[in-house]
Order: sequence, then structure tokens, then C-alpha cells
Amino acid sequence: MLKKANLKVLDIGNSYTVDATALLPRIAKASGSDLSDMCLYKAIRGGAGFKSWYNRYYDKDNYSGGYSISKVLGGIDANITTGSGTGTDGTLFREALTNEQWDLIIIHQVSSYAPYYEQWGTTESGGYLKELLSLLKELQPQAAIGFLLVHSYWDGYSGNKENSSLERWRLIAKSTKQLCEDYGISFVIPYGTAVENLRASSLNNEYDLTRDGTHCGYGLCRYTAACCYYQCLIYPRSGISVFGNAARYGTSPEAKYPSVSVTNDNAPVAQMDAILAAENWYECVNPEDYMSSSVQKVKLDNPLECCYDLAGKRTNKLRHGVNIVRDSSGKMIKVAR
Repeated sequence: MLKKANLKVLDIGNSYTVDATALLPRIAKASGSDLSDMCLYKAIRGGAGFKSWYNRYYDKDNYSGGYSISKVLGGIDANITTGSGTGTDGTLFREALTNEQWDLIIIHQVSSYAPYYEQWGTTESGGYLKELLSLLKELQPQAAIGFLLVHSYWDGYSGNKENSSLERWRLIAKSTKQLCEDYGISFVIPYGTAVENLRASSLNNEYDLTRDGTHCGYGLCRYTAACCYYQCLIYPRSGISVFGNAARYGTSPEAKYPSVSVTNDNAPVAQMDAILAAENWYECVNPEDYMSSSVQKVKLDNPLECCYDLAGKRTNKLRHGVNIVRDSSGKMIKVAR
């Protein structure tokens, strides 16, 4: 499905979708991947879950902040209207689901209910999963349904009932796994797992790399999320791994909590976080367990024989600065060149 010509993808979500896709165009451009025959759009409504979007279709969502539909990337355009909708008006959303035939529609549950699968099947605020899926299947029978496995709150955030980002992520992962088993969903973007991998590393900070206790920090955390999105959606299509991607991002100190800029030193760790998550949606792994703890000054007789991405493909060359290579024993190590 991901290799289909003229692939059209719609991500229906909220601010967590924004977190996961904000840096995606930058990463995709740096990769050199050909996006000319695909497109990705996002429908965003703050704090939206399954019930919110179901109600939005029927003009019953009275969220005062409205919602928006916009294009994220790609060389083709969908036959829909982009822009903002206000009040209870669901016109833009209805048009997005009726005027275009999507190949893949990605959904996710709002963060406050993301860990609690038992509530997804109810008709309460945390429910309406069945209703939304039925609506999507009725309107878009040809589309595959995908799911966004979101990140968890900071340990110290007041809404974190588990008082642990790791424990809350485990519940989110467990809920996602149950969803996939119950509804036959086979495509997941586990960016929340990638973020939890990052938190397991020495790069974590006292706020679990969030900017406000809930959302991804503007720098390294968002970058990690976008790397995972890329690895799941674009890498299978282009064959170009996110590993070794040259995109970087500096941050400003405007967030409530400090953000971490993306640098040549920490970007490879974030990229590995994403790859490990894409390979195992439900396992938290410290990426530094796959790397040496120090940068080694070594001379490689034939770099092209030693430098690989995690998919087993050779990279073109070692870059100046810090690189990640596979040594003769198969271990990933940092190499300064």
C-alpha cells in the first residue's frame, strides 16, 4: 500500500499530530526522497479524540477553537479544500471525506484517554471508536486505517495519573496493540515509542523533553517524532532510511520548559530511536545500548564497507563529524571523522 502510485494519506488528529509532523517536511527534503507522486494532509482540532471527529462530521462538535485541514508534504494535491472551520461547522471535514479517495487514513485517541482502551468502546468522552471507524469505512471503503501511537506526559504533569511517563507509555502501547488485534489494523506510526526511547537515553531532561508537560519539546523531541513518522511512512516507499539524515533544527527558549536543539551529536541518537520504534512498536529501548558510550577516533580502510543504516543498506560516505557505523562484531559505534 505504501508503494502505491499517487499515494494519498490523511492524518486525522490534534496537536500531537502537529508535534509528529512539524519537522517531517524538513527531514523528507534532506533525505532526497521522491515525494512527487504522493501527498500527506492533516486534519487538526485541539484536544480531539474519536468522539470529537465523529461529532464534527455531523456538525455536533461545539469546540470553540475550531479546526483546520492543511497539506503537510507531497507533490500531488488532494481534491479537498484546505483552511479553517469554526463553531460546529463540519463542512471542511465532510468534504475531505467525500471529495477525495484516500489510500490511508491515520487516527489516534486524545492523550487524556490514550492509555485507557477500555473507554474507547464506550459512548462517553473517551469513546466512539467504533462509530468513527464505521463512518470512515462507509465513506472511504478503499482506505486502509492506520494509527498514531502517541507519546506520554511528563512524570510531573498533573494529568499523569500514573506519575510515570514510562508507565503511561506502556498503557498507551498496550491499548494500541489491543486496537490492532481487535480491528485488524496493521499500520502504526509509533512515534510515542520513539520519544520514550529518547527518554531512556542520557539525552532526557527533567521535563521528559516536553515543552509544557504534555507536548513534545520544539527541538529534539519533535525531531525524534518526525523521524519515526518518516521511517514508517516514507522509508518503505523511497528505500532511504532516516539514519544519517542531515536535517537539523535549532530551538528558541520560548517554551515553558527548555527545549534541546538538534545537533550533529544528538541527531543520530534520535534517528536510531525512531528506527528502533519502527521495528518494534511496543518496546522501549535505550538507543545508547546500541552505541558505544564514547566517540572513537578510528581509521577505516574502506568506509563504504563499514557504514550502514539499520536496514542493512550501505550509506554513500562517512560525513565529517560524528557518524554511526557497524563494526566487525555487528555493534553500532560512534566514529569521529
